[in-house]
This record gives sequence, structure tokens and C-alpha cells, in this order.
Amino acid sequence: MRLRLALLLTLLASPALAQPADLVLRGGNIVTADNDWSIGHALAIRGGKFLAIGSDAQMAVHIGPNTQIIELAGKTVVPGLIDSHLHQLFAALNGPAVQLLGAKTIADVQAAIGDRVARTEAGKWVMASSGWHESILEEGRMPTRHELDKVSPDNPVFIPRGGHVITVNSRALELAGITKDTPNPDGGVIVRDEKGEATGVLLENAAYLVRKILPAPPANMAELLKLAMRDLNSYGITGVVEPGVDDRAIALYRAVHDAGDMTVRTDVLYRALKKADVEKGIAAIKAQKNDDMLRFVGIKYPLDGGVEGGRMTWPYRLVPGEQTDASYRGVLLLPPGGEDEYVDGLKLIADAGLQAQTHAVGDETIDVIVRAYERVNKERPIRDLHWTIMHLFHPSDAALKKMAEIGIMATMQDHPVLLGHNQRRWWGDEHAAYAIPIRKAIDAGVLVGGGTDGPVVPVDPFLSMWWMTTRQVLKGYALGKEHAITPKEALTLYTINNARIQGVDNARGSIEVGKLADLAVLSQDILSVPPDAIRDTRALMTVVGGKVVYRNGI
Repeated sequence: MRLRLALLLTLLASPALAQPADLVLRGGNIVTADNDWSIGHALAIRGGKFLAIGSDAQMAVHIGPNTQIIELAGKTVVPGLIDSHLHQLFAALNGPAVQLLGAKTIADVQAAIGDRVARTEAGKWVMASSGWHESILEEGRMPTRHELDKVSPDNPVFIPRGGHVITVNSRALELAGITKDTPNPDGGVIVRDEKGEATGVLLENAAYLVRKILPAPPANMAELLKLAMRDLNSYGITGVVEPGVDDRAIALYRAVHDAGDMTVRTDVLYRALKKADVEKGIAAIKAQKNDDMLRFVGIKYPLDGGVEGGRMTWPYRLVPGEQTDASYRGVLLLPPGGEDEYVDGLKLIADAGLQAQTHAVGDETIDVIVRAYERVNKERPIRDLHWTIMHLFHPSDAALKKMAEIGIMATMQDHPVLLGHNQRRWWGDEHAAYAIPIRKAIDAGVLVGGGTDGPVVPVDPFLSMWWMTTRQVLKGYALGKEHAITPKEALTLYTINNARIQGVDNARGSIEVGKLADLAVLSQDILSVPPDAIRDTRALMTVVGGKVVYRNGI
């Protein structure tokens, strides 16, 4: 019996029976992120999946006449990076918009807007990219309507900053019908000067007063989306969670997918503000067909604002010219029926077997979500549904304990890289330093995934992992060093943990035989360089399903 077994093993290992690979990478440092965090030197891919991982010699049996061989020359390979929260469609829209990330002063912003105005038909909108922050400006604030009027008196100007704050010029305010007498909408703030006049800066739901009159997306959105995906590939990104779309966006994704043009695996969440939206979203999701490139997985609720609108149990600081209400604690964006309607919507999501993800910045908001998830959990356990809280800026100890207890997961991003400036101004240093306490969440037993919330902040995953491991921000200081994690933990958040949160860890998130062949070749080993050097890492090659979708430098 032993002889026959030994013979069988010999035959299985023989070159004659070994499967030829489509692609072999050899001579490198393969970080698998498997359960043992095994390290290999070479790997083979066949049919879009990992065929073998091991030594260069072990891969030799998988090299056939048609096998493509790539010499790694010692470079590090990691699993394809997954961003837990990336607005891919916003990134696509930002492509042709006025770019402001390089602006250093309000004069630079004016110059960039003025240049676009000079090339734009009179009366047409001038739109800027949302991927920037006023913290990079010397003035440390948003430009006002009057400053924008100087370069665009006739063309309406729309400058978003992330998804929660915008600034516009006088022409845009006029078109939106915003005057001195316009009241703040529920869940929004029209920032005003000392005379009560709108400054042009609009927070949270007040921004919708302008957003609802913006022109329709460009006709070439499919092409813009493909370009955005290729840009993400250049960072080693192979998968994202698209956090909150509507029916029009679903149709766009379906068209790009069915044309075979997707290069980023995308898990889509439908955006809901009330129970009726949940019902509509569930129907839209059930009408779609999922595969490894495009999945419609659940519902997103946005329950509060950003740094300027997260609902806190404590009052914000006064910020002259921006935040002048001593009792302001942010906004809580519950459905019209309050917490009960929110829970009713969650129950529908649970009944449909779908994921629920809820946006939360403030500690009060997080408490509401945990309480609501727990109410559903008492009727139908949610752990296997992968229900998640997005962002998790200010969780209380009690909230973290309950999250771990019933299986609520968290996705935490690197907002402070740019938003730390406003965290300090609006919240004070102590609250700013605590924000997004990844170390604490992990130690509490919460499953945490990483990401960027791009293009709210840059989509660069290595900038995000740099922040996770150093807590440094681009203004040159650190916020909350005690909440830093290790490089290995940061890579875990960006790979297998994000796959676990999305329920696809059997197919993605690590380099293991039989899993989808998604990987990134890096310019340096992020597990061995000093954490402060992680931000200098670049992707040299990205592979999705065994196909090279980006290559530059190897």
C-alpha cells in the first residue's frame, strides 16, 4: 500500500502530468497573506487562478511552450489590493474636472477656475474635482463666492470637497435660489457671513440645493469609468466597494461590464435614505446577475455627515466664518420615521440576505447604528450577512464591545491625511487625535477593512497604509499615534480582511492555489521598510484574474 501511494505521489509530481501555466512570475518575494503568511519566491497562474506557489524550481514543471515568464528580480508581490470604500464613479467624473489638488493658495484655485472659464461657453457650469482639501491651501479654508466671482462672474462654479462640503459662486447660488432668507434645510448648513449672507460654502444637505440643478453626467461616462479603473490598477488596486449608487449608475456599470471592459472587481451598494429606497434598491439588486467582476451586494445608508457634520454627543468648536453655533453637534440623517423606520429598512435587507453598510462619523450616530443592528440581530443573526459600519470615526468603548459581540464589521479609511486639518479646527485636538482608532477597534475584536474613501482623499493605497502605520497627515504632524497599526496589519486590512468583509475570502484577498489570480508587484517590500517610507511605494505591475492590466517598471 505504501509503495503504491509513493508511486502515485511521484506520478502526480512528475513534469509530464504538471499543468502548463499561462503566466509564471519567479525570482521574487511572494507575500501570500494566507493563514500562515507564507512567503514564496515564484508563482504560476492558469485559467485566471493561482495554480502553484513555491520556489523557482517548483514552478519549472509548470512552464510550457506558451507560458509567459516574468522575472521579478527580487521584487515583492502581494495579493491584489482591495479598497473597502471608493467612489469609483466620482473618480470617473473627476477626470475631466478642474484639478485642485496641486493648488497651494486661494489665488491658485482662482487661477485654475479662471483658466477653465476662459475655455467654457458663457453661462455653462464650471466643475472642479472633489479630490482635494482646503487644508492644502495657505489660507486653510474654502474660497468664498466673492473670490470665485472675480474669475467667474457669469459662469456658475461648483467646487465639491469630498462628498459633504461644496463652495460655489454667486451665479450658482442664484440658480439654486439661495438667498439671505433661505433657511437651512434639514440636515444641512448654509454658511453665512456676519451680515447673514451666504458665503458660498454649503455643508451636508445644503449642498443638495445646488447638486440637484447640476447638468447631467457627460455622455462618455462609460469611457471615463474605464479610465478611472485603469488609474486604480496603476496603484495595485484590483477590487473596490462602490458605496452608494442609484439606478442610472447600475445601468452604467452593467454596460461597462457586459462590454468586457472592467479591470477592477466592483462590489456595488445601493444608496437608501428611507424604507422606500430600500425596497427599490432590493428590487434593483435582485434584477442583476453577479459574477467575479461585478456584484450587487447590498444597501448603504448615509446616517450623518463628514468632519463638519458627524453627529456627536458633544458640541463642536466655534470656527469663525464657518461654524458659529455653540450648540452645533453635527447632523443625524435618519429616515422620516426615525430610528424605527431605519430598523424596518434593515429588516428588509436582512430578509433579502443582503449586506447593510451604514456611514457613520459621530459617536452618537455609531451608537444609533449599533442599537439598530442589534434590534435586527435579535430576530435574525446578522454575522453571516457581513453588516458593516463605514468610517467609524468616534466609536465608544461600549459600541466596539457590542460590534465584536454580534459580528458588526468596520471599514476605516485614511481621511485624516487631508481632513485632519478640519478635525482639529472643528473638534479640537483631543477628538481629532482619537478619530478612526484602528488599533483600538482591532484590539476590541472588530473585523476591520482598510481603504481611502477616494476621491475624497487620494486613492493611493500606500498613502493610506502610511497613515495607518504612522498616523502622519500631509500637513506634517501626527494625530493619535497610539492608534497606529503595524505594516502587516495594514496589508491585512487591504487584502484578506476586505475580502472577508465582502464574503469573498474563498476567492480573493490572498495568494493561494485555486483563488482568483489578483496580485500587485511593488517597488519595495512594505513589510520591511520603515513605516514612514511606505508612502513612497509604487505598483510596478497589476494582474486581475491572471491578466496583466497595468505594467510599468518591470
